[in-house]
Amino acid sequence: MRSTTLAWIMLLVPAVGEGVPYQASAFTRHDVAVAAPAYNLEQGDFDGDGDLDLATVNQQANSVSILLNDGRGTFVVGATIEGLQRPEALAAADVDADGDLDLAIVNAGSDNVVLLRNDGSAGFTVGATTSVGSSPHAIVVVDIDADGDVDWVVSDFGSATVSVLTNDGSGSYSLAATVAASPGAERAVVADLDSDGDPDLAVPSFSAATVNVLLNDGMGGFAPGAALTFGARHHIAAGGDLDGDGDTDMVVTSSGTGEAMLLDNHEGSLEHDVSVIVPETPWAAVTLDYDGDGDLDVAIADYSGHRVSMLQNDGTGQLDVAFSVPVGEQPHQVVSGDFNGDGLPDLATANDVEASITILLNGRS
Repeated sequence: MRSTTLAWIMLLVPAVGEGVPYQASAFTRHDVAVAAPAYNLEQGDFDGDGDLDLATVNQQANSVSILLNDGRGTFVVGATIEGLQRPEALAAADVDADGDLDLAIVNAGSDNVVLLRNDGSAGFTVGATTSVGSSPHAIVVVDIDADGDVDWVVSDFGSATVSVLTNDGSGSYSLAATVAASPGAERAVVADLDSDGDPDLAVPSFSAATVNVLLNDGMGGFAPGAALTFGARHHIAAGGDLDGDGDTDMVVTSSGTGEAMLLDNHEGSLEHDVSVIVPETPWAAVTLDYDGDGDLDVAIADYSGHRVSMLQNDGTGQLDVAFSVPVGEQPHQVVSGDFNGDGLPDLATANDVEASITILLNGRS
């Protein structure tokens, strides 16, 4: 295994409200009422009809809501799964190889992950729970041990660890490893950071403002790599090849300093070329090719600004805040997918104060 580091580049652009306009015409907005404020969300075709549905965790109500898409980007609430314990996050994957998407729900109130098994038509049954570290905040799905099934990586906010849960192929999970991270561990970005063919992890930290690189030995064991410290109060990061060099870079949100930071994975070298992006309160990031020019742009959910800011990419990783779009109150998460089947990437936000999600359909011609 080769050692690796990550270069981070923060790019100077004006803040929203300092010359960056609202541009509601860039997207068509639809708000969908849910039973309680939506804290986090995930996308996937849960009912098997060929379009993307949504699932939300409703932390205040201790529930999960399934929102079904009619194929045109119009959503209605389907099933609601109750009885959870302060759910923080969720992930969708076919964990039992039966052809439909199941859900893994992170319960911060009981320090575990619960499996919701899908019957193929978006009917979910509560399955087994697997214990993890203290106050888990995030989960990603990846085949961490190269055995062909879906494993889970959980970020344990309270215990400053990452829990690696491996799948026996039938959707039965066990805790395979607990790996040290930094206090306030948030959702990992998965990428082959050392170019050895297996998935590694980059784990942001809310409390320490550090990104810990954890290198995979190919069998699901991890060794510490670089640790980068910058900004303050990291939240939900995103990965993608932003500079077109063929590897996965990382965008980290830093609400404490009002920055979104591009970490450039640059052939194992650590370079500091520092500037600053300033949306209002950047909370969550997602990558998408909004403008159809062949490179990845970045959408940022601005929590206290009640908006999504679009950072457009010039193809080399140079980003500019081009415009913002109003959404519901305090968007805590943003995801991207083609919700109306027109071939363009749309957006959805989970609104932490309103009992709603916001759908933004891409209006690019």
